[in-house]
Amino acid sequence: MERFTSEFLPTGDTTLAEEFISPDIVMHFAGQQQRLRDTYLGVVAANKVAFPDLKWTVDQMVAEGNTVAVRYTMTGTHRGTFAGVAATDKPVRAQSMAFYRLADGKIVEQRAQLDMLSLRADGRRTELLEHA
Repeated sequence: MERFTSEFLPTGDTTLAEEFISPDIVMHFAGQQQRLRDTYLGVVAANKVAFPDLKWTVDQMVAEGNTVAVRYTMTGTHRGTFAGVAATDKPVRAQSMAFYRLADGKIVEQRAQLDMLSLRADGRRTELLEHA
């Protein structure tokens, strides 16, 4: 998992993906379920388009049995559409947590949650918080 976070996440390298991610991975994010390594790679590529300078910093990593929990800080500049929000060209910073289930040395399942409110770099974050 340390190599996955330090070598694969910054690059999205497909060769590394084959080493770390099961072809049949199941991903859970924002109430949705997606499958397959190619889908995972598509998400990683789309994130790099939206945030070309995207950086994931591991704040904490805990392993128990076949599960690894990782708490990340995501930073980048919002240069492309992300989650339906047009580019703002503003820097963003958000927290994320992910639980990875491993089998045979590969990630077979990921459950992730990104702080989407923090990514509202278009100024609506404050507006949303004031009306909450």
